[in-house]
Amino acid sequence: MSTKSVIKMTAMAAAFAATAVPLAASAEVGASLSAASFYLWRGQDVSFGTAQIAGDLNYSTGGFYTGIWTSSEGGLGSTETDFYAGFGGEAGGLTYDISYWTYTYPSYDMGFGELGEVILGLGMGDFSFTYYAGASWEENTSDVDPDPDAAHDLSFGDDNYMTLGYGMGDFGFLVGTWMMEADDSDYTHVDVSYTPVENLTFTVSKIVSADVDAVERQDPLFHVGYSFPL
Repeated sequence: MSTKSVIKMTAMAAAFAATAVPLAASAEVGASLSAASFYLWRGQDVSFGTAQIAGDLNYSTGGFYTGIWTSSEGGLGSTETDFYAGFGGEAGGLTYDISYWTYTYPSYDMGFGELGEVILGLGMGDFSFTYYAGASWEENTSDVDPDPDAAHDLSFGDDNYMTLGYGMGDFGFLVGTWMMEADDSDYTHVDVSYTPVENLTFTVSKIVSADVDAVERQDPLFHVGYSFPL
């Protein structure tokens, strides 16, 4: 996998780490802090074993929410700050949530709107399904009469990630699958989590199938995370 592909994959990390914003009939402002043994993202340790401190500040009203999420580790030696907005609700026992996230990395001069995802989440009972579609602005490098008014093209759905989750008491189970445009980049991972007390979660994550054998043979990851509202 190329370095460019790895950077682009890392830029999508926050959507998996984010916690759901509670719906509110009236306006609410919320915030939280979290600490983790490393940055676990879609079956990968993107902080290379370095501990992670993160926090978020959000505003919600009538199902709509918006906020900012920032992390001391964004992968590849950069901090990360993400901005998001979305809407969620419930109908007939089915919960739904759709949002847009844009990811910024100061060390790589990646600014607002350049890298992002559109995320659709569905839930019923103890089951959940989430679909992440890449929505990023890419530089137009066409040598055939490029349009000066379209220096960047919107790339939507080239890289897709899906999860299927199930919760059972203090345990959670998740299967995540990457479908990427880059060759030899797809993989599937399984996460098993345990939350013995509120806000403290232990997770074992393992890549179980990958286009590249070296990725599939990676050892399981053991992750510890703690979060608390402010």
